[in-house]
Amino acid sequence: MSKINTSLFLILSFFLLSSGTTLNSNALAKRIQKKVAKDVKAIFSVEEFELVDSTITIPSSPFLVGQQMNEIKVNNELLGYAFLGTAPSKTDTFEYLILFDPNFTIKKATVLIYREDYGGEIASKRWLSQFVKKQSNDAFIFGNNISAISGATISVQSMTASVNHVFSSLKNRGIAAVGE
Repeated sequence: MSKINTSLFLILSFFLLSSGTTLNSNALAKRIQKKVAKDVKAIFSVEEFELVDSTITIPSSPFLVGQQMNEIKVNNELLGYAFLGTAPSKTDTFEYLILFDPNFTIKKATVLIYREDYGGEIASKRWLSQFVKKQSNDAFIFGNNISAISGATISVQSMTASVNHVFSSLKNRGIAAVGE
């Protein structure tokens, strides 16, 4: 395992354990690691990259029970950020990834692990595309600019509130998207 993969694996293992996920946490961490690497490579058009712990921290909230912000770098050049979040669903939690460009405009949002029997539509590309190209000055409002999903109301509200919390935290730290 390369240094990059080892670092990501350790971060994900800690992340899953701290969010209360203990069953098969190594298998889940490897699955998440693979999905993150695939998305970063596709979105940023790179084959090799490094994920580095970011100094940007996002505090926990009722809708964000775990998080990790990483810088995506190639040859020490910042390509963007990878935010891993854990949000509550009806009876469990789910992990998601938001990829930002260097100016914190969302390039991709994806649900990595969804554990509920119902509401898996929250992981659909179509539903998640509502977040793409949004910046920290944008606000997401369930039922307005964020569509409802039958059977996933709690998860949709949780993801919406979680992303709003991330944007709010970035603005509170003085980090705003270019063009604001």
